[in-house]
Amino acid sequence: MKNLMVLISWMTFFVVFSTNINASSSLHNETIKDSICVWTSPEMYDIASTWGSAYERNNPETKIKVSSMPANRVASMVAESGNIGLTTKNYISNKDYKKLWKMPVGRDIIVPVMNSQNPFLESILKAGVSQVEFASLFANKGKQTWGHLLNNDQPNPVNLYCYSKESNKPYLIDFLQTDINLIATKEISEIDEMLSKIQNDKYSLGFCRLVDVIDVNNQELKEGISLIPIDINENNKVDFFENIYKNPNTLERGVWIGKYPKGLFSNLYVIAGNQPTKSNEQAFLEWIITDGQQYLLNNGYSELIPSERQGKVQGLYANPSTLNEVQQPTRSKATFFVIAFAIMGAFIAFVLFMLAKKDNPDLEVENISKSKVFSESTVLAPGGLFFDKSHTWAFMEMDGNVKVGIADFLQRITGQITSVKMKNPGDYIKKGDPFLTLIQHGKQLSINSPISGKIKEVNDKLNTNSTAINASPYSEGWVYLIESPSWLKEIKTYFMGETYKIWLNSEFARLKNFFSSFLKLEVTNQFQQVIQDGGELNDGVMESFGPVIWEEFQIRFMNREK
Repeated sequence: MKNLMVLISWMTFFVVFSTNINASSSLHNETIKDSICVWTSPEMYDIASTWGSAYERNNPETKIKVSSMPANRVASMVAESGNIGLTTKNYISNKDYKKLWKMPVGRDIIVPVMNSQNPFLESILKAGVSQVEFASLFANKGKQTWGHLLNNDQPNPVNLYCYSKESNKPYLIDFLQTDINLIATKEISEIDEMLSKIQNDKYSLGFCRLVDVIDVNNQELKEGISLIPIDINENNKVDFFENIYKNPNTLERGVWIGKYPKGLFSNLYVIAGNQPTKSNEQAFLEWIITDGQQYLLNNGYSELIPSERQGKVQGLYANPSTLNEVQQPTRSKATFFVIAFAIMGAFIAFVLFMLAKKDNPDLEVENISKSKVFSESTVLAPGGLFFDKSHTWAFMEMDGNVKVGIADFLQRITGQITSVKMKNPGDYIKKGDPFLTLIQHGKQLSINSPISGKIKEVNDKLNTNSTAINASPYSEGWVYLIESPSWLKEIKTYFMGETYKIWLNSEFARLKNFFSSFLKLEVTNQFQQVIQDGGELNDGVMESFGPVIWEEFQIRFMNREK
């Protein structure tokens, strides 16, 4: 039985591997190698043209055609044509946003600013200004005083200015939640004039792009200008997690990890119907993420921060057969038959794996021996299991239901789990939605489901022995048994075997970057508790940290946009 299982597993791997090669080759042969077509929304045309021209200068064998079209047509055009597009989320419908392949390549960030000599600056920096207070200030001419913002009787007027560029208006409408025509500000058509007003009027306040207030010589704020902290939770103070306004770099980092209001920024997205697989398109997009970032500032946009670029490049070259749920429309029917055969072969292999497991106790994974070093070589990843980007695993049982649980990688990060919050039998869960909470002495981590379906059974043992997730994540520590009608569709998004191990390498790089960049900035004294002298991570790296770091880990690592 064991030899038969191994044989079929290898046959399945061979078929999947051949499928990827054939599909990829057909895609490469269907287009002219040195031609790249880029569709853009109107406001993205200039930066797209700049990127295209600069890339052609360094790569004369490649020709890039940039075409502008109505913003609401870009998504459908790239899906129909098979080309790539450049736009912002403001012009992608929710339906298109979910089904398109997309990758952030820059950001458009709008910020509130004030005069750095304002007599109330210190109070504003401590308390911040909430969205509600901004909306009230901009909509009510009679209440435009600093006393209104400071909740006191200061009669000094707030002189409001707004850069009237058309592309700024959607942000203000979204953030202030009001009609743009009702906003009581002095609109200024030239950014230099507006900045001059702010710099020379100590009672001024306004909104403009972040890049407009950055001094290109030192990457600091221009003289006479201060950023206004936004009090997100409306508690009249700038909390630790809201304190991202020290300089442009910390603000850009805060935007990346989700600490800035979504209404005031948008990612610049490269979009496509499916993940680009043509070598010339991949090379162009990698250049945009790396060397091409230097052209964003002069076009009014912010760069990706250095620590996120590596992950974008790695994701660009990830196996599209694993990451994409929608196949290229130009693929032949034969390719789809081969894919169907591969899935069938994988299913047979897993059934045999289950039968063999009953006869061979050695296949059970229990009582994991902890290593003080947490590295790629020490993570347990049994063959025959599917792994999801949420760091969970899935396995189809003999009765057709799917058992799911937490991957060894994640429990090695959290350390000992002291309790869990689980859903109930009969509840319906959706892939990508929260379905489990891991708790460690009050600190919590929300985990997203790897699968859609109805919960048939809950592992009640975890209610009294949650450490089973640590000791035996793939056996005694399982979480749910799911009835999933969409299993064969969702199976295409998972990792397995060597593919999972390769993906884990990039996750380790991202994890080390999180600890090295964040801890060095925020809690330098705890840095050595995480990274050993040889650059390896300590096992249970999160155990020594408090809820603030767990919150950061949730936002910046677990919830990051892929």
